[in-house]
Amino acid sequence: MLAQEPEYIGEVNLMYGDKVLKTDKEYMTSLTRADVGLILFGIGSGHSKIAVPGRAATDRIPEKTEFHIIARAADNNSDPMSVVRVFKFEVHHNSRRAEVVNADVFGSSNQEFKSIKFNAVKYGKSSYDILFSFLPVGEYGVIVSNPNSRDSRSTLIYCFGVGDPKKSNNWRYYGSDGVYN
Repeated sequence: MLAQEPEYIGEVNLMYGDKVLKTDKEYMTSLTRADVGLILFGIGSGHSKIAVPGRAATDRIPEKTEFHIIARAADNNSDPMSVVRVFKFEVHHNSRRAEVVNADVFGSSNQEFKSIKFNAVKYGKSSYDILFSFLPVGEYGVIVSNPNSRDSRSTLIYCFGVGDPKKSNNWRYYGSDGVYN
């Protein structure tokens, strides 16, 4: 199946069967949290997460479906893994979140932002075609960057979901902290 490239640099479309979907665009917000020990005594850890509003994306791929992500970049001459990041969100009662970094005062940090590995081929003049045999049920985000340019544009996350959102094992139930486990 052939479809047009996304219209703008950074945009992401999904293709499966004979359907082409434009993904939800969400502005990323950053959440940073330090534990009490770090604040009071300088010993402890801090966490940094990115978040988008809402528990589920409106654009969804059926469970166990092969699909393509078409991501438009400034050009398609760079290694796609350096330009496109596909990752899974953890779902909370009013947002989807992904941990970016977990660090402590002793200098150890854990880059928790786990991108999903993929293979891609060039698509059109400046896009990448990323094929997934299937992804587990859940909420996902895609960030397309330009590794040759650093600018002040807001970071957009293109969001989609796989399967019925309530079947996802990364949803959390509502607890006393307001998190849907």
